[in-house]
Amino acid sequence: MPMKYGFPTRKGTLAVLLGGFLMAGGTTIILTANRPTLFINARILTMNDDRPFADALLMNGRYISAVGDQQSLEQELPWLTRVIDLRGKSVVPGFVDAHSHFPSSGLARSFLDLTPPPVGDVSSLDTLLRRVGEYAARRPRGEWILAFNYDDASLAVQRHPTRQELDRVAPHHPVYLWHRSGHMGVANSQAMAELGHQDESHARSSFEKNNFEPQRDSQGQLTGLLQEGVAPRLGRLLMKLPLRDLLNALLYARDSYLQAGVTTVQNGFADLLSMRMLFWAQRLGIIPQRIVVWPAYEKMADRISSEISGERLGTATDALQRALDWQADPEYFSLSALKLSVDGSPQGRTAWLTEPYRSTGGKAPDYRGFPALSAQRLKSQVLEFHRAGVRLALHGNGDAAIDLIIEALDAAQLQYYRPEIGHIVVHAQTIREDQLPRLKQLGATVSFFPAHTFFWGDWYRQTVLGEERARRISPLALADTYEVAYSLHSDAPVTPVNPMQILWSANRRETLSGHVLGPEFIISRERALRAMTLDAASQNGLEHDRGSLEAGKLADIVVLSSDPLSEPDVRNIRVERVWIGGRDVYMREAASR
Repeated sequence: MPMKYGFPTRKGTLAVLLGGFLMAGGTTIILTANRPTLFINARILTMNDDRPFADALLMNGRYISAVGDQQSLEQELPWLTRVIDLRGKSVVPGFVDAHSHFPSSGLARSFLDLTPPPVGDVSSLDTLLRRVGEYAARRPRGEWILAFNYDDASLAVQRHPTRQELDRVAPHHPVYLWHRSGHMGVANSQAMAELGHQDESHARSSFEKNNFEPQRDSQGQLTGLLQEGVAPRLGRLLMKLPLRDLLNALLYARDSYLQAGVTTVQNGFADLLSMRMLFWAQRLGIIPQRIVVWPAYEKMADRISSEISGERLGTATDALQRALDWQADPEYFSLSALKLSVDGSPQGRTAWLTEPYRSTGGKAPDYRGFPALSAQRLKSQVLEFHRAGVRLALHGNGDAAIDLIIEALDAAQLQYYRPEIGHIVVHAQTIREDQLPRLKQLGATVSFFPAHTFFWGDWYRQTVLGEERARRISPLALADTYEVAYSLHSDAPVTPVNPMQILWSANRRETLSGHVLGPEFIISRERALRAMTLDAASQNGLEHDRGSLEAGKLADIVVLSSDPLSEPDVRNIRVERVWIGGRDVYMREAASR
C-alpha cells in the first residue's frame, strides 16, 4: 500500500507539503503494531560469536527478547504472540550503512539518469548527449538541467563531455552533469556563468580544499569540467530544482534502502540543512530507518571550530551535539563522526598517491594527485577534535593521503592518548600493507569500498593505477591479518545501495571483465556480512543496540530470499521483509502473495 506521510517545507511549515506526500506512491510498506512475534523454521545468522546460528527468534516491542532453538522458545510465549513460519529462509540483522550519502541515491531517479552499464545503459557520448537534449526539450526554457551518475571511464571515448557539446544539445538551459564519483562534474556555458566561471577569470577556490582551477583546454578556454573544490556543492544545485521532484527523490531513496534491507542509513557528508530535513522527515514518519550523520567540516567549519575549541574531553556524540546545538536520541538519529576530506578520488585522478598515476589525464608525467589541505592544517584540526573527543571520519583514497592521516593521528595520540575514540579512514582504496599495523596501533578503523573492484577494477588496471596497485585496492584479508577493524560500504549514489553486491565483491573481487584482482585479499561471506552489520555499527559507536541478533538489542531484522552463505551468486538474493524496532515496515511484492 502507498505510504502516507507529511513533510516540512524549507521554512519549517508542514501544511503545503502534506498533500504532496499523501499522494506520493512508494514501495510496499507495512506499519503494523509491534505485537510479540516469534519467528520459527528460520536460518538465523546472528553475528553473535556466542551463538552464530539459530532457528527461532522472539521479539517483543522494539527489542529482541530471545534467540535460540524453536522448541525452547515455544515453551513460554507472551500473550497474543504472533507466530511467523519462515519456511527455512535466512534472517540477518538489519544492514548498517557504513558510508553513503542518503538520500542522494534518489536524485538520478527523479531527474536525468546517465548511469552506465551494468546498472544503467549510457555507454557512449552520443547516447549521453542525446539523453541530455531530449530531457532539456521537455523542460521549460531557462530551467536548470541536472543529470546524475555519468562516468567518463565507462564511455567509449574515455573522456568527459565538454561544455560546447552540452551547449549544442541544450542551448536554452543551464546544464550540470554530476559525475558518478561525486567529486566532479561538467557544466555548459550558461551553468558555468551562473556558477561564476568565465573564460577570462582565473580565480581560485576561496576554501582551502585544494588549489584546483576549472579545467581549460590548450587555448585557455574553459572545458566545463569542475573538480573537487571548484565543483559546486550539491546543495547549491538542488536549491535550483522543483521541490516536488526533490521530495520524490527522498521517497525513492527511502524505498531503495528498505528494499536492500538497510535499517540504519547514513549521510556521510552532511550540512545543517540536510540534517534538519532528515531529522524532521524521520520524526514525521516519512523515513522509518534509523539515521547516522557525519557532519561535513567543510560545510560548517567556522561554527564547529569555534564551539569545539573550548570543549573538554568527552564522547564523540556529545561533543558534536554540543558544537552544533543538536539534540537527538542516538537510537534514532546519531551524530557519530565529523567528516574531513584529505584528498579526492581515483576516478578523477585527484586521490593523492605516493607514485604517479599510470595515465595522468593530460597532466605532467609525475602527477600523483594532491592533498585537499596542507599537512599543518590537517594536523591542527585532528589535534583539536581528538582532544575534544570527536570521532573523525577521514576521507583518504590515496596512500600519500593515508600517510598524512597516520601522521596527524599519531601526533594527536602523543599529546592526548585516546585510542577508544576510533577514528575512521574512509575508502582507503590504495592503502599499503605497512600502513595497516600503524592504524591498528593508533586505534583507528577503516571503512572499505570493495565494489570498486567490480565497477572500476579494469579501468584502474589498464589506465589509472596499473596492475600492481589495482590488484591491492581494498585489501580486506590483509586488514584481517593485522587485526584492523573495518566496515564495508557502497558510497551510494557512487554505486547502488546493494549489500549483496558488496558481499559478492568482497568474496570474489571480480572486475566487469571477469578478471580477479588480488585473490589473496578475498574474505569469506561470513566476514563480509559481519562488516556490514555488527562491525559497521561498532565503527559508529552503536554496537550496543544494533548490528547483531541477540536478546536486548533492537529488533532490526531482515528476511532474505535464500542463504547468503550458500547461494551460488549472492547478487540474486532479494530482501523479502524488513522489521525496524519490531515494526513490520517492508514486504517485497512477490513475498506477500
